[in-house]
Amino acid sequence: METIVRCKDRHLFITPWILTWPLQGVRLGPSTRFQRCPVCEHWTIVHSVSDGELTEEERRAAASASA
Repeated sequence: METIVRCKDRHLFITPWILTWPLQGVRLGPSTRFQRCPVCEHWTIVHSVSDGELTEEERRAAASASA
């Protein structure tokens, strides 16, 4: 399953998100991971974001910056 996430610098991107095993980072909880942000290419804490919390513009930005 792919999920929109937000890094600590507030960048949005889409990443694979499987609850039992992180594919691209280290799992820190059910909605938190440590992984690389493709927007500014740094390792950071990311949190999954509910689709209802996002504007259409934010969804487009996340899709263009997919991990």
